[in-house]
Amino acid sequence: QGEGSINDILLLEELASVVKDASLCGLGKTASNPVLTTLRYFKHEYEAHIIEKRCPALVCKELSIAPCIEACPIDTQAPAYIAYIAHGRFREAFDIIRKDNPLANVCAKVCNAPCEMRCRAGETGDAISIRSLKRFVLDYGRERGWKIPIIKGSGEKEKVAIIGSGPAGLMCAFELVKLGYKPTVFEAEETLGGMLTQTIPEFRLPKAEVEEEIEAIEKSGVEFKTRVKIGVDKSLKDLFEEGYKAIFLATGAHKNIKLGIPGEDTLGVIDPIEFLKGVKRGEKPNIGKRVAVVGGGNTAIDVARSVWRLGSDVTILYRRTIAEMPANKEEILEALDEGIKIEFLVAPIEVISENGKVKAVKLIRMELGEFDKDGRRKPVPKEGTEFLLEIDTLIPAIGQQPEIPYSNDGYSLNISNRNTIEVDPKSLRTNVEGIFAGGDVVTGPATVIEAMGAGKRAAYSIHKYLCSLKGETVREKEVASVHVEPYELSDRELEEILVAHRPEISYLDIEERKGNFKEVAKGITEKQAIKEGKRCLRCDLEMKGGKKWQI
Repeated sequence: QGEGSINDILLLEELASVVKDASLCGLGKTASNPVLTTLRYFKHEYEAHIIEKRCPALVCKELSIAPCIEACPIDTQAPAYIAYIAHGRFREAFDIIRKDNPLANVCAKVCNAPCEMRCRAGETGDAISIRSLKRFVLDYGRERGWKIPIIKGSGEKEKVAIIGSGPAGLMCAFELVKLGYKPTVFEAEETLGGMLTQTIPEFRLPKAEVEEEIEAIEKSGVEFKTRVKIGVDKSLKDLFEEGYKAIFLATGAHKNIKLGIPGEDTLGVIDPIEFLKGVKRGEKPNIGKRVAVVGGGNTAIDVARSVWRLGSDVTILYRRTIAEMPANKEEILEALDEGIKIEFLVAPIEVISENGKVKAVKLIRMELGEFDKDGRRKPVPKEGTEFLLEIDTLIPAIGQQPEIPYSNDGYSLNISNRNTIEVDPKSLRTNVEGIFAGGDVVTGPATVIEAMGAGKRAAYSIHKYLCSLKGETVREKEVASVHVEPYELSDRELEEILVAHRPEISYLDIEERKGNFKEVAKGITEKQAIKEGKRCLRCDLEMKGGKKWQI
């Protein structure tokens, strides 16, 4: 249209993507191709677009932190390992990923990827598939026998007690070891890992991969003590008397929230967390042929997909629409692909029993009304729309809250009306001297990466606290980008990148998923990874020396 606007470029990208396989286009085969000729016409506009999407203060001589790094609660150096992937230097990418993330496998499989939500490439096209790139490198390294690096500290500093071995506790322990402390992690269960190993299904997160990472954390100098429930077997006061100078509470949110309807205590209404734990242990619960799961979060989806694999018919009951479901969208789509039915805009109002066991659940139709405090439209019951759904088992999965047996364990911790521990939002200090808390026990059910971020922040807060007791001061930790030279695209590569989309991840066929818990997602290929790495805008770099097409 003469001016070569960004909208024109996007229009041409879509046009090229539609016709690139047709004989009309012949992408990259002929200089007379009308689409490519026009794309070349807009080269300078696209270059300006690239510059605009980098650091807005281009007059600055310093490197800027990329949005994906800022969005990551543990400051993952995504641009660095993506750049190494673009260069085909996978070992360097592996080292960057493993350097500061003790649970990289976990993040590659179940992280909700806030980095991708902030990716600037996503402002005008597809966000970079950062999580897939991480998984590719880790899978590549595993196939070649690359070991997780063991990062040991001096262990000369004070003893610190960590309560809970989930993502928050493990991350805190990892960071404290690097700072020279001797952390001990107390776990109430026999199995380490919290929700990571106890409830997240194998088809999403293989337990063996988590155990491999926990083993590496242990080898770094962390002591683990299982089957010790603080508040029952040992008190917080006991820990201080045993010489621990600080305590981090990271016990998660495992207690299921009840529906609050008549008949909920009937035989056949089962706890979702206990169900998932049993399935993870290899048990096959007697749930009958017809199962209903109430809820729209990740727990509800995990339960439903597990039930389907056990051979039962399952229906998810959700009181809003698919747009409001808080579960990861990809997990919702996978559930639908597997044939799991989702009944929207319905809510249970009573459990109907026969001979002391669940026979049906009475439901009522809902409609969306005004927006609530969370920004979602509030579901309102529609009078006269009650109906029955005959079932053998009902699994209510509407949320979890913390269980805090140590809340009055010699100290009086401040507890919110949501049964979460109240802390200073920055330092994660509780109202009790020397006690910190973070993760789901503070926020309520959140994401794995948010819990890890809390663990990392807690470690530095504990470090500052213990240093202050000795009269020492600690500088604020600075996050700096790891510099990697940009990949320079040829004209042909540029043409391909201009019309490229996120790589399609391969999945296990639906029929192959029945009756087992094999991992579903398969990742991307080496060729896909390199191409995707080249799509990164490298927001961590400024344009230097007039170089062009450094993407």
